[in-house]
Amino acid sequence: MAIENEVNFRPTYETKRVPCEGEVGDMIVLTELKEGQDDPANDGSASVWFCIKASRGERRAVWACVKFLGVATCDFDFKPPPQDHELLKRG
Repeated sequence: MAIENEVNFRPTYETKRVPCEGEVGDMIVLTELKEGQDDPANDGSASVWFCIKASRGERRAVWACVKFLGVATCDFDFKPPPQDHELLKRG
């Protein structure tokens, strides 16, 4: 259940592949787990993907996986990650 400003996206269950179709800005959550299955992984078994290039005709969509900087539970105080990342460059 999402509370406050949380957003809850229903994952695509039992899959390891992103779809061939997509529009720029689409977001999906993938997991190999079955719906309702307990997750045995320490850090979780779901991944978040953004479509960065749309599918057109025979061209398939290109998806990028979100890299998480850490994991947390409600038992620990949130500490923001350091903001010293290199500037992104095109190419």
